[in-house]
Amino acid sequence: MKVPSAWDAVVGRFRDHLELERRLSQHTVRAYSEDVAQYGRYLAGQRRADPSLARPADVERFLATGGWAASTAARKIAAIRAFHEFLRRRGAAGENPALSVRPPRRSRPLPDVLTVEQVNALMAAPRGEAAQAVRDRALLELAYATGLRASELTGLRLEEMDLEEGLVRCRGKRQRERIVPFGSKAREALLRYLEGVRGTLLRDRSERAVFLTRFGRPFTRMGYWKLVQAHARGAGIEQPVSPHTLRHSCATHLLEGGCDLRVVQEFLGHRSIGTTQIYTHLDRNYLREVHTKFHPRAS
Repeated sequence: MKVPSAWDAVVGRFRDHLELERRLSQHTVRAYSEDVAQYGRYLAGQRRADPSLARPADVERFLATGGWAASTAARKIAAIRAFHEFLRRRGAAGENPALSVRPPRRSRPLPDVLTVEQVNALMAAPRGEAAQAVRDRALLELAYATGLRASELTGLRLEEMDLEEGLVRCRGKRQRERIVPFGSKAREALLRYLEGVRGTLLRDRSERAVFLTRFGRPFTRMGYWKLVQAHARGAGIEQPVSPHTLRHSCATHLLEGGCDLRVVQEFLGHRSIGTTQIYTHLDRNYLREVHTKFHPRAS
């Protein structure tokens, strides 16, 4: 069923609101817009073409129709809440019917993490001195060194890098800026790439993206994902590996090495310390060591 034309217009305005006013990531904007469009098709099928007529029971019934995983259902509730709040604040509707709808309880899966030995094998997977191999080593080293998100790494620009100081400046979710350091291994790989082969990949001299494909264009998230997958296979790593695996591995190895949780929070660009705490579940010894070290009656 197609979304009614009245919904087409309001969903378009809602999308602009998310992108321009709330400055959410493109991934979130797309997901929320699709969720609300799906919600609109459901309401149209229930003869409620006007979103201002929706009631909490309509939201609950919509969520009951999909059989979605708890995480997906929770995102859809968040999208619908944001949508009705958008309407309410503009005087197009009364109370927000989604506020009273509780998201399903969900357990937080532990992230996939590589061992240090697996990371070393992955870093060594791009072999040879061809331009793409040199580029891939630099990309993988920087990804593991900084824990940048896929969108942050693929969107990185030359002026956001300081090779002398070993720092990158990136914009994360909601355009929050942070400075992230990287070490000597990543710096060496980046110097070889930037000074030696980036120019051979360049097609447009005005292009400022750090990492370029063989066509001279910036990497897409999917292109980056495929690159990581290919080198993981080449390194003989059998478990699933994605760009986020490198981010998880970076955080976990920092904590296992004794890094403070608040520092890792800042490093990863998490708004909430609760998001960062998931990494402590990967090694219970970390919590025990912190307790023993800092609690006055632990020993």
